[in-house]
Amino acid sequence: MTALRRASWLVAAWGALSMPSDGVEAQVPARSGFWLEGAWGAGTVRSACSACAQATVASGSSAHLRAGGALSPTALLGVEIVQLRSANFVLAEGGVPVDTRSGSVAPVVLWYPGGTGLFLKGGLGLSRGTFTIPSTSGETLTTSRMGSVITLGFGFDLGIVRWLALTANLGMTVTAMGDIHLDGAFADDLVATAYEAGLGLALR
Repeated sequence: MTALRRASWLVAAWGALSMPSDGVEAQVPARSGFWLEGAWGAGTVRSACSACAQATVASGSSAHLRAGGALSPTALLGVEIVQLRSANFVLAEGGVPVDTRSGSVAPVVLWYPGGTGLFLKGGLGLSRGTFTIPSTSGETLTTSRMGSVITLGFGFDLGIVRWLALTANLGMTVTAMGDIHLDGAFADDLVATAYEAGLGLALR
């Protein structure tokens, strides 16, 4: 079982066990004014390109930071920063594993549809990927690319007090990176889909 799958089961179990019973108001954060959230977890990246025979998959660590303001008790507007790192990312089938660090910045909306801690997330933004590989000469080669990103996800807040919550998240980002050339490795029109599962704290 991969690290992302284990984290996903943990997030799902957290959400199921955290559903508030009737009348337990302390479990629903206030969600007003400024809010801040940070979480850490596991991630998996699936990459595909127009010339690739098949997609490749790599796992690694993930983290995100979100901050913004409340539009209403059921809608939050903010900015999300997501970072993913993998040491076994492969640009194309049969290629050498690449040390990859990617980060994205996107305006996001969090919507709480049921008056509980369950929320949905969506946003559009920019992403930057850095790819590092040892060359045949023993030196380290690095290349970076910018791209556009779509982010979607859902999660659950379990209120500790009215302004603080434990939060569980499952998210997906789709990034168009363009062409990548690195020490003979070539990926044409690379599209990376990253899946993130994390636990953290939220100030609502």
